[in-house]
Formats: sequence, structure tokens, C-alpha cells
Amino acid sequence: MTDELFYVYGVTYDDVGLPDDLQGLDDSPVDLVRSGRLAAVVSGLGTGHRLGRRRQLLAHSRVLDTVARQSPIVPLRFGTVVETRSAAVELLDAAEDRLVPLLDSLADTAQFTLHARYDEEKVLAEIVAEDPQIADLHRQTRGAADDTTLSARLRLGELVAAALEHKRAADAPVVLEPIAKHAVAHSVRRPTTDVERLVDAAFLVDHRQTQQFDQAAEAVARALHGRVRLQLVGPIAPYDFVTEL
Repeated sequence: MTDELFYVYGVTYDDVGLPDDLQGLDDSPVDLVRSGRLAAVVSGLGTGHRLGRRRQLLAHSRVLDTVARQSPIVPLRFGTVVETRSAAVELLDAAEDRLVPLLDSLADTAQFTLHARYDEEKVLAEIVAEDPQIADLHRQTRGAADDTTLSARLRLGELVAAALEHKRAADAPVVLEPIAKHAVAHSVRRPTTDVERLVDAAFLVDHRQTQQFDQAAEAVARALHGRVRLQLVGPIAPYDFVTEL
């Protein structure tokens, strides 16, 4: 590799083998810089190169996820660049005492990410049916001009938002608890304001528990079918279970 700069995807064990055709940012071949028990996963990057394009972020994740299927890996934040191979070695040496135990703790695991989304039409219909005040405000504002029902619309929005949070508080454990039983750890991501959003969570799963984990997720999906949609992504690198370097 002759580029002056090196893009660093993550850190893994020194004995990992990379697929011969693995390509990184801008289709650059991926290589390893080794030191001690560790290896930095890198690719060449031209000087003056600007980072931030979506396809670059996707390439970053693709490389990490590919390596994670073969060996534990600690992802580095998107945009990590060093000037020389020696600088990559220095990075490894400085963090070896911390990274080796972390890699050991991630051995034989993978991350799965769960996105649970309400069927918006159904959950809003539930809220209207369950709360007489919301139902009354809904009738008042339906089909009426905005300028004549502004106060009612504002109040309706406040009540619906509160009702949604109440539903999420009740429904999230129904989704999470049966699945989390089959994970080493799980992390619930920061909520968004989307009406459909029920829960986003990451699970760290032991390879020996993957089948049971999948079966638990499928059982939850069947139980909530028609009301909540579940999307399970993985196995991927353990993005949610390491501290960014």
C-alpha cells in the first residue's frame, strides 16, 4: 500500500485472516498493520481526501462487519485516519492493555440490532378508542379548519404524545425481555420522536445462543403481528458495546 494516509476501521487480533477481495473506502484493498497481539484493519487513503459520504460510511461498516464474522473486533469511529503505518503501530501499542481484555470479552459474540415499530394507523386508533378526551378532541378537529380548532389541535397533540409514551413504557418490555434472556448484554438506544418508534435496541449474543435468540425474536414478532413490526439486523460488529477510541 503506497498511500500516504491510512484509514483505520478497527482493531482485532493479530492472527485474523482477511478475505482476499475485501475492499474498503473507495474500493481500496483492506490490509492489516500488526503489533504484539493486535492488528489494525486499514486501507490506503489519498492525501486531501474528504470523508463523510454515505457510501464511505457504508464501506466502513461493511469492513467491520466482515471482520466481525471471523474474529472479535473493536470498531473505531468513522473518520479515524493515521499518517503512517508506524502511527498505526503506536495506536495499537498505546491501547494494548485495554484492547486485549476487551477483545477477549467479545470473543464468540456478535451484535444484533432490533428495530420495533408500531403500525401507526393501528396504534393511533387504539389511543383514540382508549381515551374519551382524545376521542372527543379527535371528533372536534376532524375535517375542521385549522384556524378554528388550533387550541383543540394543540391539546390533542399533547394528549396523543403522552398516550404514546405510556404505551411505549408498557410495550417495550414485552418486546425486550423475552429476547434479552438469550443475550449476554443489551443496550436500549436513545428514543426518537417518530410516532411509529417503539424501541431500538442492540443485543450482544453468544454464538451458542444465536438460534435461541432468533427463535425468541420470531416468537415476539408473531405475538405482536399486525400491531408492531420487528426488524432484526445482524450479526454485525459490536458497535454498541465498546467505548469509542
